[in-house]
Amino acid sequence: MKNINKNQFAQMVDEHLKMALLEVGEIKPWFDPEVQAWLFEHELYPVEYGGNSKKEVIKNYPLYLRGFIEHRLNGNLASFIEAKTRGRGGKREGAGRPIGSTKAPTAVVRLPLEIAQWLKADPAHLEQVRSLLN
Repeated sequence: MKNINKNQFAQMVDEHLKMALLEVGEIKPWFDPEVQAWLFEHELYPVEYGGNSKKEVIKNYPLYLRGFIEHRLNGNLASFIEAKTRGRGGKREGAGRPIGSTKAPTAVVRLPLEIAQWLKADPAHLEQVRSLLN
């Protein structure tokens, strides 16, 4: 977007806004008694507008949508706003064990409580058990 002038950018925003408004369709605000305002939002865009009347919402929602599109085209949106994920949101950068690191394999074993407490009491006990197994 750096090699584009203001008029070209405005035209591009207008084109994207037209497409977005076609996707949104008719703007039908609903009244939310909890906030005492008329609201409108659409599942395709993270833009919400609330006002005192239906007419106000119908008039101003496209302005807020335009602002969102400008930010999107400039690359000023956080990645979580754009991402549509399910569950835990997929792999996060930097999450998990570093590549190349290893961890000793383990297994779950059920032991009588007094034996588990004996093993926890002193790490040397665990070494004694290992020597018996080898």
